[in-house]
Amino acid sequence: MKIRTNRNPVAQETFKALGVDSSNVHICEIEDLAEHIQAGECDAGEGVYSRVYPLNQNEVTKSVIDSKHSLFLTTMIIGERFFSSLSPEVQAIIKEAAIQAGRKERLKTIEDGEEAKQKLIDEGVNIHDLTEEERAEWKAKAQVVYDKFVPTFTDGLVDKIKRS
Repeated sequence: MKIRTNRNPVAQETFKALGVDSSNVHICEIEDLAEHIQAGECDAGEGVYSRVYPLNQNEVTKSVIDSKHSLFLTTMIIGERFFSSLSPEVQAIIKEAAIQAGRKERLKTIEDGEEAKQKLIDEGVNIHDLTEEERAEWKAKAQVVYDKFVPTFTDGLVDKIKRS
């Protein structure tokens, strides 16, 4: 079985840790997943419920393993030179606005995901929520990924992720 993941090395290492041989990893953008499944280039792929319908993945989705293994976040980027040219007051306003917008977006994404999951169920798609034992197994196997990427991220970030 060939499984789609994205170009992110953390995602790729996660699948390797779960036992997927690298020859069975298919890398493509999430926007192209349905097309790649239809073309026979991959058999499955990771994604999020909130994108299933907008990206027409529902047309190729027969079953879902709801692993909750990854949290997709919205990234907000601003140029350092521009940001540092702003007054501390304006910087603080932008930071607070970004935090509030990110929280609001996250809540909307969760809501959209719950609606999409229910719609898939209503359409007869088999949804498998991992049991506690299966989640524990996945977590144990994924531990090597956390350890591998500790040097890549800001000090303390991996520990914060593990606690969430």
